[in-house]
Amino acid sequence: MSFGLVVMGQGGNDVLGRKVTLNIRDTSIEDILKSIETEDFAFTYSAEVFDVKKRVSLNVKDETIANILEILFRGQGMECQQLGNKLLIRKKRVPKETVPKSDTAKNKTASTPPIKPSIQKTVSPVIEKEREETSVTEAKKETVVPAITEQRSKSTIGNTSPSTAALALENSRAEYYQEERKQTEAIVNTYKNYALAPLLFVPIYEVHPRTLLPIEFKGEIVTEEVAQKEKEPKPEKPAKDNKFRMNLAPMVGYSEIGDRDAIVLGGHLVYNPTKNFGIGVAGKGFITRNEPDLQLGADYSYSGGYGGLLLEATLFPDKAFHLSFPVVFGLGEVMYNSLQPLTGLNTIEDQRTIFVFEPGAYLEMNLIKYLRVGFGATYRDASTANLKYQSTDQPILDKNGLDGLSINIMVKFGIF
Repeated sequence: MSFGLVVMGQGGNDVLGRKVTLNIRDTSIEDILKSIETEDFAFTYSAEVFDVKKRVSLNVKDETIANILEILFRGQGMECQQLGNKLLIRKKRVPKETVPKSDTAKNKTASTPPIKPSIQKTVSPVIEKEREETSVTEAKKETVVPAITEQRSKSTIGNTSPSTAALALENSRAEYYQEERKQTEAIVNTYKNYALAPLLFVPIYEVHPRTLLPIEFKGEIVTEEVAQKEKEPKPEKPAKDNKFRMNLAPMVGYSEIGDRDAIVLGGHLVYNPTKNFGIGVAGKGFITRNEPDLQLGADYSYSGGYGGLLLEATLFPDKAFHLSFPVVFGLGEVMYNSLQPLTGLNTIEDQRTIFVFEPGAYLEMNLIKYLRVGFGATYRDASTANLKYQSTDQPILDKNGLDGLSINIMVKFGIF
């Protein structure tokens, strides 16, 4: 990355009209803006709105700052406004289209559908006909009493003679009762001469029970069998293990990361529902020694950490010496940085998120009731970190740089 900057003139208070000469290659827009800023003005913008991380090359001579901004933010809809000694870079505002009220009224009038004429006259005769048919059907189903009542009501109005329909209904009712009476009399005459059949009496014979044979008494044999069953031992049911167990285990270890010696510090907190199995959380951090980086011109090191779920199986937990096999599944982060101990300045060249799977094995020794010491090793299998230099995009750490073996010492405190 190389660039040059020459400010040709101040131009009074018009900062956008100042002329600048630039010769820049493969540099981010953010760095270009910082190089143009002087003591009397600065740029103000939002990195979330504009892509200021985009890397561009620019070679202009005696060009105004306004034209340079148009070149850098081309295609991003930018406009610049000077506010005192600040140049505000923001999104260009698009004016809203306005429609005249007269046109809107015309459109509404044109879009209003015409009102269709009512079809009530066509439908009403059909409805009248259906109502007449329904009233006639219901009149046929009525009894004689409602018909007579209706006839009496009509006579009160002025009709003194009964209607033809009422007379026909009364005649049909009388004929129906006469037919039913004839059928009933025929049935009675048919069964009138029949006599009742005598009842059948079934004789009840005396029951003679069978003679029961004597049963041989076996009281002594039954007693002996019961005694033998009582002597047999009953299988004991295993007692439920409801004891609360939990332990805290800090650890320290040695490993290699990126062909450099590294120290590993961490620990875990585990709950054991049984003596042979535990579940909990674990976390570890690592840092390598500083080595000079010729490309960056300073001492840099690898550092980071990870943590996650821990599952642990234990063999022979009641023995003085026993084995444990922990497995860690987790996420973490690794970085390539330079830390100045005197000033506290931490320069990070690149950093990445990683996924870690780390199985291990320990030989543990019971010292006292609440203390154990373990010696063992774990193998760290991490996803590719892909650390790169920001300037040249060259790799810093290869894809298997985080994988490796760790030799650890662990001390457990807790209820086992």
